[in-house]
Amino acid sequence: MAEADPRSSGTYRAALAAVIILSVLLVAGLVAVAAGFVRQYRLYQAHHPAPMAVTGTGTSAAASVILAPGAHIVSATSDAGKLILHVQTPQGAEVDVMDLGTGRLTAQVKDGSQ
Repeated sequence: MAEADPRSSGTYRAALAAVIILSVLLVAGLVAVAAGFVRQYRLYQAHHPAPMAVTGTGTSAAASVILAPGAHIVSATSDAGKLILHVQTPQGAEVDVMDLGTGRLTAQVKDGSQ
């Protein structure tokens, strides 16, 4: 007796349709996950921009600080995009705060003994 072709049965067709539909859904899901990662990365970059480099002033140095005659830097630290210089001058001590993004002096605190 000849056996019937299993590909012509309704069960086979239903299983094949289920495999095709699930494969399409799997690929669509992977594309959606990748698109979600890209979207989240762009949102992260929008809220956390890359730090700006100090622009050059035409010299070989990235930025230049000109101190008063007789002044010297006691210490230098950086925090939150700011350069904080503790400077000792002949008139007394001062603290200079410079923005690293622009290279400009944003604040200056003198000890008041001048």
